[in-house]
Amino acid sequence: MNLNPFLMKRYLLFLLFSSAVAWAESTPVPLTSKLEKVTVFLNGAQIQRTAQTSLPAGRTELYFKELSSKIDKQSIQLSGEGNFTVLSVQAQQSYAEEGSSRLEKTRQFEKRRAEIEAKIQLEQKLLQVYKQEENLLLKNQELGGKVQTLKASEIKEAADFQRTRLTEVLTKQLDLERKISQYEEEIKALNSERTRINTNTDQQVGEVWITVSSTQPIPKAQFTLTYFVADAGWIPSYDARVNDLTKPLQMGYKAQVFQYTGENWNQVQLSLSNADPRQRATQSMLRPWVTGQTNYYPEQDTPISQTYNPTVTQVSGKVTDVSGIALANASVTLSGTSLGTLTDENGLYRLSIPPKLPQNATQLVFAGIGFRSQRKPFFSEILDVQLEADQQALNEVVAIGYGTPRKQDIVGAVATVKGKVAGVPLELNEKEAPTSFTYDIKMPYTIPSDGKVYAVEVKQVELPALYEYSAVPKLNSDVFLTAQIPNWEQYGLLNGDIQLFLEGNYVGKSTLNLENMGDTLRLSLGRDKAVQVQRIKKKEFTKKSFLGSTQSEERRYEISVRNTRRQPISLVVYDQFPISKMKEIEILDRQASGAEVNHETGIFHWRWNLKPGEAQSAPFSYTIRSPKATASLLE
Repeated sequence: MNLNPFLMKRYLLFLLFSSAVAWAESTPVPLTSKLEKVTVFLNGAQIQRTAQTSLPAGRTELYFKELSSKIDKQSIQLSGEGNFTVLSVQAQQSYAEEGSSRLEKTRQFEKRRAEIEAKIQLEQKLLQVYKQEENLLLKNQELGGKVQTLKASEIKEAADFQRTRLTEVLTKQLDLERKISQYEEEIKALNSERTRINTNTDQQVGEVWITVSSTQPIPKAQFTLTYFVADAGWIPSYDARVNDLTKPLQMGYKAQVFQYTGENWNQVQLSLSNADPRQRATQSMLRPWVTGQTNYYPEQDTPISQTYNPTVTQVSGKVTDVSGIALANASVTLSGTSLGTLTDENGLYRLSIPPKLPQNATQLVFAGIGFRSQRKPFFSEILDVQLEADQQALNEVVAIGYGTPRKQDIVGAVATVKGKVAGVPLELNEKEAPTSFTYDIKMPYTIPSDGKVYAVEVKQVELPALYEYSAVPKLNSDVFLTAQIPNWEQYGLLNGDIQLFLEGNYVGKSTLNLENMGDTLRLSLGRDKAVQVQRIKKKEFTKKSFLGSTQSEERRYEISVRNTRRQPISLVVYDQFPISKMKEIEILDRQASGAEVNHETGIFHWRWNLKPGEAQSAPFSYTIRSPKATASLLE
């Protein structure tokens, strides 16, 4: 049959086109994407990648390769530029080329170990045979039975045989035991190598597969992929510098950024946000409150200013009830581990945080008998907690009696972490939303997926501040400087650690805790040796007298202060009178010239404005009258 050449050509072109379309629809196309931007939240990060490829007409399956294996599948968003339709988007996990090689090596290790274990079993069986022969030779030392008489030559021949054979048997046993020991060492080496290979977390990678459809070929199709990963975050920290008491406080904002998502962030545009994308966007609703029943609501979202801080190596604080009463023997445990401790009689605790924690070990769990347990991420080295009473638990306690956890059941851990923090000042573009703010860092930045902390200098601001010194010489002879910052909410501050500098000198470290803070932020700036205070007991005015069945004891003190600075200062000095809650004991003649006294608490204070080099002093005194048999209650 003769075919028209023109028709034949068209038929061949049709077959080639159909084959190309079929091949395109059946062969997935890998996309090599570029990491464009990372928005780091206090807890987690949003990754943005872009990719470009050509699309044939018809259906095409593509996939973004070598992504993090920890992608939140619900957060994936895909957008594109071009005349095509996205039919499906799906995330999955796979093995990188290096990971596949490691998997093959693991299989080879398993095969080799099985071969060695088979050899060990064989040698152990042979060893068992030789031990049985040894026992047989030892039992047959009485040759020929007790009634049979042997010639001397026969005895010598039997002895020579037994000695020779027993030597051979024992030598074989030693050889077999040596071989078994060598095989066991080989298995240990194989297990060690396998563990080293399998502990590499880069073995698994994430992939996002997409299916698109186009009615015509597209030479340049653009794709933008965004997704959320949890294993990242940033911790606010600050440098507070006071160079002159007559000038504003210099506050340096810093971010300690970390990530262990499985993909390195190389030269990426970085943004820092105080938002938490995992928090609920809907308002909580009240339920009917029936008398006699607990009006309990599940714990709400963790405040965004309180998120896990991987730089914390030790946490300490105080556990109280809602009225501020210390809770003794409350348990403090590290979630996901058996590590923990108990509070002392003053409600105080201290717990060391070991390095390389499990992924779920990012919170402390506080619990006490008759109180609801509470979970808090350790965001700072100081963490105070108030526990709410659980009426139902209290009723159960009344029914079954009290119990106290044993200290030996909860073991604390001690660890030390050493490391360096690298930092670089960056250009900044600050944006604020109604419920959050974002710092856009204009300079590209690199953060490897190693879990280490990398410091970023965010910005420097001047905060108008009122400086005030305070002292409690009864407890401490040092004077402390405090900065009072009004309307602090406008500066976008978050909970975090602060390094304190006074006139260029490092004076210590503090913690910025903004919970329950009023309109004015009080920031402790540490001790200042340039301001001096003394509390002197006046012995010549201290006396004790007796009248009938009562005794009276009078004490006098003098407070003296001196400003050796070159600037004027404001200083507040606190002290106290004893107070009595027993009618047999009276506090009389309380004198504190020029001081403001709280008669309910007995605490009083002087406020002085001291010029450079100026000194001031003030006396105070009191008398205690008590029964003669009562021991002295004075300090």
